Amino acid sequence: MQNNKYKDRFFELLAKHSNDIAPVGEKMFLFCDYIRKSNKLFNLTAIINIEDMLKKHILDSLSINCFLKGKDILDIGSGAGLPGVPLAILRPELNFLLLDSNNKKIVFLNHVKICLDIKNIDLLHKRMEDLDNAFVFDSVICRSYASLSTIYLNAKKHLKKDGVIVAMKGKLPHRELRDLCKNVNRKVIKLEVPDLLAERHAVIMS
Repeated sequence: MQNNKYKDRFFELLAKHSNDIAPVGEKMFLFCDYIRKSNKLFNLTAIINIEDMLKKHILDSLSINCFLKGKDILDIGSGAGLPGVPLAILRPELNFLLLDSNNKKIVFLNHVKICLDIKNIDLLHKRMEDLDNAFVFDSVICRSYASLSTIYLNAKKHLKKDGVIVAMKGKLPHRELRDLCKNVNRKVIKLEVPDLLAERHAVIMS
């Protein structure tokens, strides 16, 4: 890859998440490169610099790794594959279903899956509201998908017993938390994303 400016720093930070730094890190670099090369065709992200992608997409996605529960994970509105693809690369022992209502995004993700040989992801072109109730998961994750109330409403019927919903947010979503039904168990955690100055939070619901 042409852009190796941030590579050493990224690998250093990746060591906090993985013991297989080289293969995992190289796959994540390639993933960013596929996003960059395909961005115009698939309209994947406003971020086109590899260094910024590693901070704002990859490290951001990995910040919820410790909150994943169980083996079966659903990524709602995965888009360019965030946070699902980085987490799937990091956690090959888990099974990920990446769901998106935009078929162009699914086409892109299928390309990524094949080229990077990511065996633990499946892809589905469907709206979350239309997902069959037979699909159930230990963890449902999402990044910039919808309000907390909408996320909970759409995801709760797809949770296994004791399953969790991990919703990634930027600034603390005060209004969304107020609008969330009072009987929903929730925990708000401030995420620490290395080298990222922006505020990031995870809201964990069950």
